[in-house]
Amino acid sequence: MRAFLISVFTLAGLAVQSVLPASANAIWVDYQVAVSPVKQTEVINAFNKYKSTQTGRAFPGIMFLNAQVANGPSPATHNLAVVYENQKEWETRSAAISQSPDFLGFQAALATSGQFVSETVYEHVVGFGKNAEDSKQFIGYGVNVRNPARYVELMKASAEGPDSLSGLASIDLWAVKAGGSPGVTHLVVVGVESRADYLSDPQTKRVLPDFQRQLSRVRDIVGVTYVDAISITGQLGSAQIRN
Repeated sequence: MRAFLISVFTLAGLAVQSVLPASANAIWVDYQVAVSPVKQTEVINAFNKYKSTQTGRAFPGIMFLNAQVANGPSPATHNLAVVYENQKEWETRSAAISQSPDFLGFQAALATSGQFVSETVYEHVVGFGKNAEDSKQFIGYGVNVRNPARYVELMKASAEGPDSLSGLASIDLWAVKAGGSPGVTHLVVVGVESRADYLSDPQTKRVLPDFQRQLSRVRDIVGVTYVDAISITGQLGSAQIRN
């Protein structure tokens, strides 16, 4: 876990900077963590305490602490999703808080609660629909995209008109920039109030099967995850991320 804590905003950022091209798109750094069930409350308390500190309140991006509901073979039980407006913001913030007493306290609290599993860096590609920050539950589709340009076209085409899911969910496409699971090139994140309500909605049932068939021409689904939002902090919203 200590390696995870050190890398959250410092070593991981420095290591990946040499891999990523300069980008004005939003950057999402995702940390997967395995937490003992008896320690979950301590993790939540540590996160909530940190976001109330001066350093936490000043965070210019948005940060999600999520519980993994279904995560396949991965031992991770939670993930910390940290989203920055762009890569430069990520670099600047990483350097600024590396010696912050507030952040070091957050590190110390987490160190006793879990073990780091993996980290992945994503770059935002396209998104539409409701605001992700208002979602309580998420569905993540890990996909292997054979034709990225065509995939983006199909995603954009689905954002408007009678066959759009924009009114039912937040939908964002993220490209893997570093790390990640083998074979996964992109992650589609669908944010909803309730997965059950979304998947059973007549509009979803009518639109989603055909949409998935179109997408299957240019991508394969590698895996699906379900996560629930536990706590959120930050100033960055979907409107800025999708610009």
